[in-house]
Amino acid sequence: MEILVTGGVGRLGVKLAERLVEKGYSVRIFDLPFLDFSEVSGLKNIEIFRGDITNSDSVRKAVRGVDGIFHLAAILPPGSERDRERTMRVNVGGTENLLEAIKERRDVPVIIPSSVSVYGITAEEAPPIREDHHVVATDIYSESKIRCEELMKLRCASYTILRISGIAYVAFMELPDVLQFRADQRLEFIEGGDVVTALISSLEREEARNKVFNIAGGKTWQLRGEEYITRLCEALDIPSSGANYSKDYGFFDWYDTSRSRRVLNYQHTTFEEFLNKIRALMMEEMEE
Repeated sequence: MEILVTGGVGRLGVKLAERLVEKGYSVRIFDLPFLDFSEVSGLKNIEIFRGDITNSDSVRKAVRGVDGIFHLAAILPPGSERDRERTMRVNVGGTENLLEAIKERRDVPVIIPSSVSVYGITAEEAPPIREDHHVVATDIYSESKIRCEELMKLRCASYTILRISGIAYVAFMELPDVLQFRADQRLEFIEGGDVVTALISSLEREEARNKVFNIAGGKTWQLRGEEYITRLCEALDIPSSGANYSKDYGFFDWYDTSRSRRVLNYQHTTFEEFLNKIRALMMEEMEE
């Protein structure tokens, strides 16, 4: 099978491409011409397609002959908040271009990452947040994702929408100047490899068609902001005392993932296992 990954040289796109190749798929990576394709260009069964999701001709060429599409191309926060017109042109207009390009191919499944940000600020509500919760835009990014979801439901014959929570990657990192959540806020992030598993399961499992799923880490990841940062910083061997929490609640919460867990079978990494991977990475660095 030939699989198209738009936005394929982003962090999630690279991990997805690697896993798809491991599973025997041929993968077409679509992303902007000036980006660095080196992380995927050396993989077997990879086709590099340089183009722009906002260019309809480019998109039409990219989708030719593909059997499935992961539509990852988007401007993410905080960049999404700097220019509303540009974000809408890429996130919403790009999705429109993609759906127009495959309108005669009703057999092609399209999997699109959305975001739990579409639920708005839910800190004053009783958890967990379910997929049938109303959606409300609180920033440019969530507005764009709500519109993309609407387009998928109206114009795509075979889609899966994944409302993904914060993704935690096994990597060296520093705390941002200001965290996107309060110290007392409910958080449920997810390890990046489990997100990839959810994406691929959405392609491979017929019962995922035309569904919307919450994608988050599960019970072990349901923490408060301060506990999450304290334990993460301990694993990274950096001080947590300098953490600058937001004064306002962000959009993160705890989620009902019972349906996505059953259908997609993706929650394989507990929070403690994630921290152990961070510790192992730190040990490797010390030994070099």
